[in-house]
Amino acid sequence: MSQDILTLSRALSFAAETHRNQRRKGAAQEPYINHLIEVMELVARATGGEDTELLVAALLHDVIEDAKLPAEEIEAEFGTRVARMVVENTDDMRLPKPKRRAERIAGMPHKLADSRTIKMADVISNLRSVVISAPAGWDVERKLGYLNACRRLVDAGRGANAELEALFDETAAEAEAALRGDVPMNVEGRAEALRHLEVEIGQKVHLVYLPNTQMRWLTGADIQKFAQEADIFFPSAAIHEAHATFDGKLRKILLARIRTGDSDAVVAFGQRLCRAFEQEFVGIEVGGRYIRVYVDDTD
Repeated sequence: MSQDILTLSRALSFAAETHRNQRRKGAAQEPYINHLIEVMELVARATGGEDTELLVAALLHDVIEDAKLPAEEIEAEFGTRVARMVVENTDDMRLPKPKRRAERIAGMPHKLADSRTIKMADVISNLRSVVISAPAGWDVERKLGYLNACRRLVDAGRGANAELEALFDETAAEAEAALRGDVPMNVEGRAEALRHLEVEIGQKVHLVYLPNTQMRWLTGADIQKFAQEADIFFPSAAIHEAHATFDGKLRKILLARIRTGDSDAVVAFGQRLCRAFEQEFVGIEVGGRYIRVYVDDTD
């Protein structure tokens, strides 16, 4: 077995372990590793697949941003160049989203071509996901705004890889047509109908989970606060205390049982809970289907 295959296998295991409890933020809730593999595959196809360090960095491009791993750990495991590419594809999550977006676009021309190649593939993968399986609560206008932001980012970094740039232009055109209702989105030759959250989960009873991602000791004051947040959106809700395991740890959680046909209100409630309780996400279940909503959707 070649050293390149061993290195890629090690990087895939590293990425899978690092993102093991993470899922995409769209309605389909795909395992996050699917996105990383897609980015790597896009890079490999566009470059001939002979640059192993580039493919490793494509797999690992989110480990600092999402898992808060230090760059030094990546450098120790996979070398200086891989660490540099990952760092160049990492946003400063301490900044508000508009500032992050502006800095991402402004910094794009100054990155080396290998890092821009990874970012192009990342944008293509993200854009496909936003059209086919958008985060909860995203309407058409927000999706179109995201598409325009992707175009600005790619335009700022052109010159790194002509094949990926052409694929992005094709993907962006298909995405815009799909979002405006002209044709379904096409990914890898498969026509995908647009899916809207309000159609998918528009049932009568919603379960909203506060997962207690910080593992705090929940008190009566927390229950009262949870109920007050629910009162903002709904005339009634049943509030329950429960226990759940997440990330291999047992913790106390809060659960709301809500009867409503307004899925947008449920999503807004979940996002408000994220802010009020400083949660990474809030879970919503309807009819056996489960999604997560986030206060700050990945873009």
